[in-house]
Amino acid sequence: MYVVLALLLLGVLIIAHEAGHFWAARACGIGVQEFSMGMGPLIAKWQSRKGTQFSVRLLPIGGYCQFYGEDEDEPDPRAFNNQAIWKRAVTVASGPLMNFLVAFLVVVLFMSVIGINTIVPKVAQVEENAQAAGLRVGDVIFSVNGAEMTKYQQISQAIAASAGQNVTLGVKRGEETLSLTLTPFYDEAAGRYRVGFSFGQERTRISILTSIPVSVQHNIESVKLILSTLKDMIFKGQGVDDVTGPVGTVYVIQEVTQQGGLDVYLELIALISVNLGVMNLLPIPGLDGSRLLFLLVEAIRRKPVKREWEGAIHAAGFILLMGLMVLLTYKDIMRFFIKG
Repeated sequence: MYVVLALLLLGVLIIAHEAGHFWAARACGIGVQEFSMGMGPLIAKWQSRKGTQFSVRLLPIGGYCQFYGEDEDEPDPRAFNNQAIWKRAVTVASGPLMNFLVAFLVVVLFMSVIGINTIVPKVAQVEENAQAAGLRVGDVIFSVNGAEMTKYQQISQAIAASAGQNVTLGVKRGEETLSLTLTPFYDEAAGRYRVGFSFGQERTRISILTSIPVSVQHNIESVKLILSTLKDMIFKGQGVDDVTGPVGTVYVIQEVTQQGGLDVYLELIALISVNLGVMNLLPIPGLDGSRLLFLLVEAIRRKPVKREWEGAIHAAGFILLMGLMVLLTYKDIMRFFIKG
């Protein structure tokens, strides 16, 4: 089941990417020759009234959106290369932008509908020191030394500031209100004074308006993390051995999802979607970033690079990417399934 969820995740994100290209092309008057879900041998196809062939192919990891006149000049007014530079740029960029949009919506949905785990001033675990003083699991702490507090950080800071002097906690236990006195001890590992209990967590829903800036910031941090990882990989060689292909990605997704549940699954959707967006914007031949670079050169020179040159560069890049995919797939199979 988890393998199916992993494949479904990748498939949906790739289809969303290609749908971004497709919808932008339609909006800009560019003809779409084929919209393929999957790669490899054809399983099924059907033709739309606007002439687009929708295909389902054997390998579920991948997909593409092929435009009329993308790699050669054609007289058809719907041809990609007959459109204004800005229309072509919008169409090319809309794939990665769709990945960013999906990541944004997933985080908003997660926070506003499902909710996030928030640490609350409720006792979840009691150690010997606190237990002896009468503290119990489920107690809600509302004050320290008579000062009312509503956040767990305030309570922790007040206890840490006690420097080992007795602290009196105001506690609600069901309908009862209690006053418990505890003696803090210095925790070497934590580097502060504690009284021997852990706070609990509750799932809290955030309003859509509040979740929007949080989602934006969350995905900005994801982009920074991905770019930092790429930089370390290129200039320091760090993490090269950890790079995975499609098989490894599916394996990791199903393993993490199995252990972490829905929360982790949705987090992975957002992270992988951002990753697809960032990677496709890199100026690597065969990827969207390379096509955007050629459009920039065309805008500066006021004339396009020769179609045969651009086509050859993209084709060479695609072949290299497919070769890398095969190599990573072999490496993933050896790492995860044969050598363990």
